[in-house]
Amino acid sequence: MAKSISLPLYEKLPLKNTVHRILDTTIFFFLLLSLLAYRILSLHSNGFTCLLALFCESWFTIVWALILSSKWNPVEYRTYPERLLLRADELPPVDIFVTTADPILEPPIITVNTVLSLLAVDYPANKLACYVSDDGAPFRCFYDEEE
Repeated sequence: MAKSISLPLYEKLPLKNTVHRILDTTIFFFLLLSLLAYRILSLHSNGFTCLLALFCESWFTIVWALILSSKWNPVEYRTYPERLLLRADELPPVDIFVTTADPILEPPIITVNTVLSLLAVDYPANKLACYVSDDGAPFRCFYDEEE
């Protein structure tokens, strides 16, 4: 059977940020690398203090470059929820279990509202099943859920 071509449920759109990228690259290559070069050149005259500063600034440079590289290509995700129902035959069946036990700690109206909210979900009715699990101790829960 041939597979039908369907529309995607989301798109990944790249965002333009050339000015931001140029600014970040300028800061990285000019300022941070010149600071590291200065620390390396003054290492022999200042000793341990300069070595410690070189280590800290090198670590900052590495972490900043890693964070910066993840922000260079931002994307925006555009979703199309209206296309979901067009794929109703591809949707999996879903079983939802709602549990209830004590009508004092968990009022039956909350359980009833939960079940009604689940049944109002925009999902194909033949693929959605809702089960209410009750311990059977208080009859009040049973009668409320039956209504």
